[in-house]
Amino acid sequence: MRPPINTLHQCYSDLLDMCDELEAVADGLPDNVPPAHCARLASEIVDLLARTHLQEEAILLPFLTDSSRPELRQLANRLREEHDYDDDAILEVRDALLAIAAHQPLHSADATGYLLRSFFGSLRRHVRAEQDLLAILAEGSLG
Repeated sequence: MRPPINTLHQCYSDLLDMCDELEAVADGLPDNVPPAHCARLASEIVDLLARTHLQEEAILLPFLTDSSRPELRQLANRLREEHDYDDDAILEVRDALLAIAAHQPLHSADATGYLLRSFFGSLRRHVRAEQDLLAILAEGSLG
């Protein structure tokens, strides 16, 4: 069985890979995007994000919320807010990808590209910040 921290690291790696795939879709719009690829992304990304959030809530959030340091408890609140934002945004991304896969885009190529870029840009920042937090936790610097 894989230690939980390794599972979280793998989730982060998988999310960053998925962001790269979303960027390729955004770059390929409107005519150079394989519909089957969009359908696969749409089906995988919601589950991957949910799995990552569950791992974060099991590993990171308890440490932060149980801390005696108010700034760490505040950080836990911000992470929960980011999860809520991501959970809402991913549904729009999924719907846009499914529409592309069905050859019935919901928006113009520019609008869809903007939607994807906004999402993966935000998600990359979120993941990298949490990777930094894990590194600090591993060093014991926050104790």
